[in-house]
Amino acid sequence: MVAAIGIAAFASVAAVAPAYAGCMPLGSAGGLISKNGLIPGKAAVNKAQAKGGGKVIKIVLCQNGNSFVYRATVLSNKGDVKNVTVNAKTGQ
Repeated sequence: MVAAIGIAAFASVAAVAPAYAGCMPLGSAGGLISKNGLIPGKAAVNKAQAKGGGKVIKIVLCQNGNSFVYRATVLSNKGDVKNVTVNAKTGQ
């Protein structure tokens, strides 16, 4: 029974905060951002908030080869949770 509760709790946390391969939190990404000429984290947060129509509650920088994106979880003004991506080179 205890194992079932632990598994259920882990599953609910995983659903809220998905982990992405090749991603890192903004606090660890400063060198990668400057080295690759990416838009700053604060600008990415602003873009994600505009796209998602609310407040960023989590944002990470993800790399796939030479491609970079910010993946953000946004709590919309209507209370919905949205996953938003922002191109880290262009801000789109």
